[in-house]
Amino acid sequence: MTVCIYGNAIVLKGSCGIEEVEPFVGYLEARPDLPVDLTAVEAVHTALWQAIMIYRPIVTGSPNSPFLEAKLLPALRFAMEQDR
Repeated sequence: MTVCIYGNAIVLKGSCGIEEVEPFVGYLEARPDLPVDLTAVEAVHTALWQAIMIYRPIVTGSPNSPFLEAKLLPALRFAMEQDR
């Protein structure tokens, strides 16, 4: 599974597809206190990004993908800050 609770974080790792949305949202709802760790993620379906934007967890780590780190993560953080 590419989405799991490990230690004190919800961890996304590898390539997270659409099939991971349901467990991911379940974790976000059950444990809103946990940050989402993106350190080991290589690809993320847009539905998971949308869940992050809706639930607004603390996001930690830098993705294992130069594109995600350079383009998507900054845009996500910017969007989340604008709505606060």
